[in-house]
Amino acid sequence: MSTGQDDLSTGLFPVLIGKLIPCSDKPQHPLPYNPTINIYIMKTIEVLILEDHAAEAAYLKDSLLQLGYEVPAVATSLSEGLDYFSLYQPDIALVDIYLNGKPDGVLFGKEISSKKEMKKPFLFVTSAIENDTFKLAKTANPYNYLIKPFNKPELQFSIELALERYQTEIAATEVSSKPSTFPESVFVKKGTTLVSVQFDDIKYIEVEGRYCKIFCSDQRFVVQQSLADLYGFLPPEQFVRIHRRYVINAKEIAEINTQTHEVFFRDGNTLFFSHRHFDEFISNFKLLK
Repeated sequence: MSTGQDDLSTGLFPVLIGKLIPCSDKPQHPLPYNPTINIYIMKTIEVLILEDHAAEAAYLKDSLLQLGYEVPAVATSLSEGLDYFSLYQPDIALVDIYLNGKPDGVLFGKEISSKKEMKKPFLFVTSAIENDTFKLAKTANPYNYLIKPFNKPELQFSIELALERYQTEIAATEVSSKPSTFPESVFVKKGTTLVSVQFDDIKYIEVEGRYCKIFCSDQRFVVQQSLADLYGFLPPEQFVRIHRRYVINAKEIAEINTQTHEVFFRDGNTLFFSHRHFDEFISNFKLLK
């Protein structure tokens, strides 16, 4: 039986009618956090409207309010839309493609997408169904495209999909921006203690049944974990799989016999590559001939 905390730890995030705001001064994160780490309160999502027809703007605003959104402003022109966007910093914008007869909605989308500090999701809400208009709209890379007339569920689903796509992009950007570095050590349980083992001290790892043996410079550990799982903990540029039973520290290699596929360690011990893993090793490492 899962708990609420377990559900949050899955890394999945729902699309909520509300945005997550930290109670502290820490930056907003697009994904829900574990409440034991950070506490959040809900704030209603704010939607900016760009629509030059008063009746349609009123219907759109009323529909949004009934769905639980907030509408800080309704703009009727490109300049007004950019001013309101900068002033209110809404969570999403609903934009008519044609404002006062000109495709200024497309210009608005391009403008807020071109600046990283301004970028927010937007979707086009339009009665234009011509193919040329759709091609023009795509140049702004909208997060959705809603054809008038529409009902409230269609409006809500379009907004939720746009917000979900935006949150996914933000999460992916944060992950990719993190340096792909590994820690220099790992803790290994030995009896009732946790021993800090430096990766550089590990010579090789051998699988034996349901256990793995970790051979270090001055000690040895036995852990009940698969070799594949252990391999995932290790820096990939430093540790090499040479056999279905062995992973070795490349820094410990003194030489390799290319005829017999024998690996000689700096301390004089030896192991053997399997044919498949030897070929992988040769293809992944630079060789000087």
